[in-house]
Amino acid sequence: MSEAAETPPAEAELSDRELDRLWELALHEERVLNERSGYFLIAHAMLLVFAVTAIEYLHIFAVMACILIGAVMSILWLIVNARQLQEMRTAAGIVRDKLPGYVAYRKAIPSRGIRKFGPGAFAFGIPLAVAGIWLMFATERLWGLIWPA
Repeated sequence: MSEAAETPPAEAELSDRELDRLWELALHEERVLNERSGYFLIAHAMLLVFAVTAIEYLHIFAVMACILIGAVMSILWLIVNARQLQEMRTAAGIVRDKLPGYVAYRKAIPSRGIRKFGPGAFAFGIPLAVAGIWLMFATERLWGLIWPA
């Protein structure tokens, strides 16, 4: 093989304008992740309040349907957050080492190691915690159905 075929192509240098656009994209993706999580939290809270309030008035199957909807929403939330987090990290990763101000900022952060888990904990931890609430709620309802008091 020739040497030219073995060498990977050099990355094209990005202009300042292109770097700014990429950075704006990374910020946009982070904003979308945060806003979407807020919407999912509100939807889950409303559904959970309805399910807990309706326990005394609705048939067990109606309550279980609410629980199932909540669990499915949690899974969708997790999938959407995983995709959004990947898009945010991809956009930020492209410009991370090319913006002098951001490089200086990253070097100045004393707890950089712990900080890198923040977005993942936010994107995955909250949907998993809410899914756990639905799971506990379903277990409690089913337990009462199988072994009535």
